[in-house]
Amino acid sequence: MTAPVPGTTDAPTRPDSVKLAVELWCAVVVAEFIALVARYSMVHDEAQKMLDTMAKDGNAEGLPSAQVLAIISLAIGAVVLTALSVTFMKFTWDGRNWARQGLGVLSAFIAVQLVFTVIVMFSGAEPTGASVPAWATIFEILGGVAAIGALIALMNRDTTIFCRDAGLWRTRNRQNGGMR
Repeated sequence: MTAPVPGTTDAPTRPDSVKLAVELWCAVVVAEFIALVARYSMVHDEAQKMLDTMAKDGNAEGLPSAQVLAIISLAIGAVVLTALSVTFMKFTWDGRNWARQGLGVLSAFIAVQLVFTVIVMFSGAEPTGASVPAWATIFEILGGVAAIGALIALMNRDTTIFCRDAGLWRTRNRQNGGMR
């Protein structure tokens, strides 16, 4: 058990499974960021189609180029996903159960995304427009495998006990006038 001895104010000891989950999620963030940047050609093509449609309708005055739209949308996506991941990682590190579960949901989502990536890769279907470069698939697979490892570490019994004990420790310190 990771709970401190009664009467002390020591925080529960962080198990290796929490450390491993956060480290694996750092790898997930890096791999998914590289895969996101590799999707530039797809995002650019979609932005160009959208601008062409707007030009046909006569609504294209004052709009930026497809390149600007693609860069802005990728930057916003990268910032939002990184901020969400880092927030969950920080609170999981601190022993918040809701963050552990949120990171677990994100891990499961990326694992399912990995399955679909592998299915598409081996299906033999020809892409109709711009597609993700083959080298980017490596990073999608690495990120997916790291997410599966993080999911296993997050749902480990030691991680669950640590989050429960950290919550009890925070509650006890709050009731005793502590700052955390």
